Amino acid sequence: MTLDTPSSDVAQPVEQSSLHWVGAAALVIVALVAGWSGSSWLLGGNDSAVVGSGPMASVDQSEFAGETGIWIESVSLIGGGGLIEIRFRILDVDKSEIVHDTENPPRIIAEDGFEIRFQRHEHGHSDENRLGGVYQEQLMNLGGLVSRGDVITVIVGETVLENVTVL
Repeated sequence: MTLDTPSSDVAQPVEQSSLHWVGAAALVIVALVAGWSGSSWLLGGNDSAVVGSGPMASVDQSEFAGETGIWIESVSLIGGGGLIEIRFRILDVDKSEIVHDTENPPRIIAEDGFEIRFQRHEHGHSDENRLGGVYQEQLMNLGGLVSRGDVITVIVGETVLENVTVL
């Protein structure tokens, strides 16, 4: 009995290294879609301008970034809910220096209207903000003023971003 070599029309096993690349590419695509969906969900799916009350009108996330040089990545509760963490990405180094304004520090407005200001402090880095860098500020959530799922307002300088969902 002789063994014939497989013909070309019979399926051949795929090399495992090829499968790894296909799996890795699929994972990257899923991560990109999830990131896009997450940022849309963070803003409540609303990317259009929202008119605020008072002297400062709210803008959408794109306008907010254009004015402040930062993109709000997320607002979430950490430390058992005792801290509010605001993560932001630097899109314009010069404009982003507004987050260091001690005369008019960035702040958030909770659903009940209570204002929480960023505290004056020395930053963990001595250099200027890096383009594309992601930084965070952590605010005390005294008395549990902010809860997961709350919709808050973020104010940096005179620019207002409303409808930010706390994760």
